[in-house]
Amino acid sequence: MEKQSFQNEVPGKPEKKFSRQRIDVNDLPERIVGKWNKPVLVEGFIPFPKKLLRSLPRVFSGADAMKELAVVLAVVDFNRPKLFRAPSVAFLAFVAGLPENEVWEILCRLEQKSYIELSGERGSLEIRLSGLLAKIEAETKEEGV
Repeated sequence: MEKQSFQNEVPGKPEKKFSRQRIDVNDLPERIVGKWNKPVLVEGFIPFPKKLLRSLPRVFSGADAMKELAVVLAVVDFNRPKLFRAPSVAFLAFVAGLPENEVWEILCRLEQKSYIELSGERGSLEIRLSGLLAKIEAETKEEGV
């Protein structure tokens, strides 16, 4: 996919407005609330595998490592079983807290690293994390788990 800069998903149309989801943190398992606090969890949480935690410095490095991780976690947050629509760059930017053009650049960079496979349009992207998952497995293979 070639790099493109953009401000809106559709030129000439107003930017999409998203709102932060709120959950009832009292419904969360105690083991989750015990790890964080309720104010931090009010928008929900994303599972973060321990193999990723251990391999993080080897998988994501450089000046934009945290931004790359934020975009990957936004993709993970969007993915759900039996979901029939794909995320837009605008929505991933909203979730990651980054500008749309920066999210697009990061997605292109992750694709160049073979961490993700992209297809579709900016308004509906199919994103497969198979390369990233393979990298995490490769980085933790010697640990015997």
